[in-house]
Amino acid sequence: MKLFCDICPMCALKILQLSSEQSWRGGEQQIAYLILYLKAQNVDVVVCTRKNSAFSAWCREMEIPFYELGFINGADIKSALKIKKIVKREGIDIVNAHSGKSHSLAYLALRLGMNKPLIVHRRVDFPLKTRGFSLAKYNHKNVKGIVCVSKAIARLVKRAVENPERVKTVYSGIDPARFSDNKPNGYIHKEFNIDKSKRLIANISAIAPHKDYQTFLHTAKRVTESRDDCHFLIVGEGNLRHEIQELAKSLKLTNSVSFTGFRNDIPNLFRELTLFLITSDTEGLGTTVIDSLCNGIPIIATKAGGIPELVRDGEEGYLCAIADSECLAEKVNLLLNMEEERQKMSKKAIERAKLFTNEQMGAGVLEIYRQIKTGSTL
Repeated sequence: MKLFCDICPMCALKILQLSSEQSWRGGEQQIAYLILYLKAQNVDVVVCTRKNSAFSAWCREMEIPFYELGFINGADIKSALKIKKIVKREGIDIVNAHSGKSHSLAYLALRLGMNKPLIVHRRVDFPLKTRGFSLAKYNHKNVKGIVCVSKAIARLVKRAVENPERVKTVYSGIDPARFSDNKPNGYIHKEFNIDKSKRLIANISAIAPHKDYQTFLHTAKRVTESRDDCHFLIVGEGNLRHEIQELAKSLKLTNSVSFTGFRNDIPNLFRELTLFLITSDTEGLGTTVIDSLCNGIPIIATKAGGIPELVRDGEEGYLCAIADSECLAEKVNLLLNMEEERQKMSKKAIERAKLFTNEQMGAGVLEIYRQIKTGSTL
């Protein structure tokens, strides 16, 4: 169903999306989903992206109009001036910044004379600074909406901004069509020389500080001390990979944990898993958690950020305090031992995932654009 027509002047919309990151992670995937949804709704989209970035390559492949900027840092005046010029040249109605850096440059463009509504996406769950440049860029009069991907983030933002009514929650979403009903075929066991009888427990994320892979490994250590029927996977890359690998060695986990690196076969990999284990100490929302729900994989997770908004304790999985490897290991053991409970949670997970789709995310953001365009109250 199209929410906008092709004729009504109030329905004509042209949005500038700002993507400042070099690599492709969860945030970039959400921007891509949003752009595709907007195009399907007859909304014109132009993108400003970092030069030679993964998102530039995606725009080129998908034939999305885009400009490449330096996006050197949050004080890149040259890029801010280019944003201002692009807004004027393209006849942009609304600018949407998707990261802290792109928000800073959009704010600089406003200070340099750009006079268009600005929407800001906030995807991280740490508090805003309460003074200086950081706070000013959230309270500028042209910031008409702050879109948070979880209620946990929204609560933090509302404490710091002058107009909390501008803060809205629109959950990130996934594309269920990415995942098939193919049965597991054991290809991960073969690739990493894992005994085919062992059940796989994984986290899929960048190996970054806030993912707290130290707790992941300590959980794996506790579990494997009492059983040998499971194997843990760390799926992803990151600057901390060497450090985490060294910790795995020191914990004598080299035969119980495999580091897969970055993978392009995530939809197929999910079909091989028995449990999903995420041990983050901060987490804006966690779209890989939604992926797990969609695949009917029970989840053992920390109560970080927006995760409890996705996983209900005792329903689709279990929740533990941050860094509590004892609790996490207990819940892993519990679910490994109780197949009937896993099956119940699997069914609930599949139903739960239907609340967090890319279509629902796109519709939520488009409604905010519409309200700003028509002058309605957010």
